Amino acid sequence: MLPLSAWAQLEQTTRIEIPTHDLTNEQFDMFSLGDRGALMVIRRSEYLGNRNEKWIFTKYDTELKVVWTEEYSMDFRYIPVMSYQNANYAYWLFAEPDTDHFLFLQLDLEQGHIDTHRGTLLANVNVNQFKVIGSKALVAGYYRSRPVVIVHSFFDHTTRVLPGLFERNMEINNVDVNEVDGLINVITYAVKKRECVFAIKTYNYEGKLLKTTTLKDPDNSLISGQIVPLNPEDSYLIGNYSVGCTPFSQGLYVTHIEDNVPEEPNFIEFSELQNFFNFMKPKRRQRVLDRIGKRKSMGKENKFRYRLLVHNLIQMEDEIVLVAEVYYPNYKTNSPAMFNGLSRQYMRSMDGFRYTHAIVCGFDRDGNFLWDNCITIKDLTSFELQEMVQLTPIDDYFLLAYPQDGNIHTEVIRREKVVVENEKYEIEAKSESEKVMYNENATLTAWYDKYFLAYGIQRVSTSKNAPVGAPQREVFYVNKFTYNTEDIGKPKPQASTRKASGSKR
Repeated sequence: MLPLSAWAQLEQTTRIEIPTHDLTNEQFDMFSLGDRGALMVIRRSEYLGNRNEKWIFTKYDTELKVVWTEEYSMDFRYIPVMSYQNANYAYWLFAEPDTDHFLFLQLDLEQGHIDTHRGTLLANVNVNQFKVIGSKALVAGYYRSRPVVIVHSFFDHTTRVLPGLFERNMEINNVDVNEVDGLINVITYAVKKRECVFAIKTYNYEGKLLKTTTLKDPDNSLISGQIVPLNPEDSYLIGNYSVGCTPFSQGLYVTHIEDNVPEEPNFIEFSELQNFFNFMKPKRRQRVLDRIGKRKSMGKENKFRYRLLVHNLIQMEDEIVLVAEVYYPNYKTNSPAMFNGLSRQYMRSMDGFRYTHAIVCGFDRDGNFLWDNCITIKDLTSFELQEMVQLTPIDDYFLLAYPQDGNIHTEVIRREKVVVENEKYEIEAKSESEKVMYNENATLTAWYDKYFLAYGIQRVSTSKNAPVGAPQREVFYVNKFTYNTEDIGKPKPQASTRKASGSKR
């Protein structure tokens, strides 16, 4: 369906800048706190002098004004592994390499108070998930190539390993914490006797295994799953699936689990989605759809080779929204190596991940599939596999946005309909008289309501017409953006690429 004649406006309303320092090694990060503000974290270490690393935590309100600042000197022997955030606290997990020593830093998001907890876990654990429930930390990963979930109590400093997980050929798909009911759900994936088995192991707050829910299908293999709890004994599981135990997604699924018994999943093949292939050019898209239709008419299965990065589900009052980015590994061919002066071997190496598009799907509270849409992502590559597209509900719309090369791309949908096509906005400097000379790929995060945060490193010249080599200052910037939907339905301006308007100086 063609988009409506419409346009909307991304407005850069507030900007703060933190000057970088040449004589220190610095890393910057931002965390959304929703309508309670945002948290900036600066890691700073000097090349000379104190070997400890200074961590500076600053909370800002929704106008990007400082609420409080706290500092912590981190023992140089510890390196950061992972962070986790819930409604009241932010946590960081640190490890001392080649030992079993771990440190947990707990930051009170309201007052800024810092507590640390030291623990002894397992040496050389390859950690891939870290979460906290109550006063207990959950550290999930692999120890000697087998999965483990370690529970460390901040209260009495005891450590235990959750039972029933330390098995060969098993992978941990997700660790889900249900703080309301005090439950820990570990979602696992295993291949047993050439059969793919997807299971949910449910533990109580004390770490006792309460039940195991096994999900398997003779034709399809579940790749990922997220739990939507209705009550302690009733929930939905939503994720993506493949065919034949491969990592390539065939589509999405939703299944209802009641009293530990899963119903037969509802599988939704990509070809059944109305807008999945809209990222393709029209002629190619039609050829693909014709080929899919022809195979179906002949009774043949369609097999797709898409990789999906599935985001955390967005749970609204009467709707559940799934966002997933489609990507593929990007390789480059290096110069050939010579052997005996005759043969050449061309080497391929990993060169990040390239994104093609993101899909958005809606489900009702009964687990029924309602609608789908997509946003095309052009020429976007990241060296780390990370979420790029941000989604936020505004009025009766959903705004999709992603950063690229110092710009923000946006698209507005009303469920299955595109109401504002892709628009591109430049991330501006603080003053109209300044010019951005260099811009690292920005990070974009949905903040709250109709507001976004964009942040990163820029080099800025003090003159709009500055020549090459003119004096510049390098800053870590944070820009607050507002997306106004009041103009949707009005005639669209001719320019399709413009600066975000209305910046406050």
